[in-house]
Amino acid sequence: MSMKNTISTALLSLTLLVPLSPDAIAETNGPTTEQKNEWYQQYEIVIESVNQSHQDGELELAPIYAFRDEDWRPVEEFRKIAEKRSTFRIALTSNEKQAVKEESASDINVRPDITTAYSQSAGRHLCSDTVSVTSESRTKGKWIQKGYTATRIDANQTYEISLGGYYTKDGIVTGHIPTIEFHCGRNGEIS
Repeated sequence: MSMKNTISTALLSLTLLVPLSPDAIAETNGPTTEQKNEWYQQYEIVIESVNQSHQDGELELAPIYAFRDEDWRPVEEFRKIAEKRSTFRIALTSNEKQAVKEESASDINVRPDITTAYSQSAGRHLCSDTVSVTSESRTKGKWIQKGYTATRIDANQTYEISLGGYYTKDGIVTGHIPTIEFHCGRNGEIS
């Protein structure tokens, strides 16, 4: 092999191993801090625009420090996600029990702690005054439960539970108050 071929091969190998520009380096490591700041400003405009074009638009942009690496994306892709999230609904589940299932929904697993008591007059168990509820996301998004309301209905045979909370995914925050019912069986079982 000639000296010229050896040098050409060495230069080609170096070119393949080392990126040619700082932009090429940034592309392999995600957006730069400057690009993130620019995108975030544009994301704010996107959220405002989507909220104005949808009657129930209540999207919020997560704080810039809360964005995960995978939340950063080109503005047009973020716009598509925001449009989809504007019709987003929460589906509550508990041990495979499903309260609502929308096409574009996220599952929130609900864990109720409901006590029952036998009622002589009803001849069966009924829901008692004691109930507590916790919940968590079953998907990549983050669910923060802020509270709940538990109402006994159907002559104290059912608890209707409304959860209040915030769901964050892709840098977009939405508030939700979904509802699920839990029934007290004749022998005190909860379903």
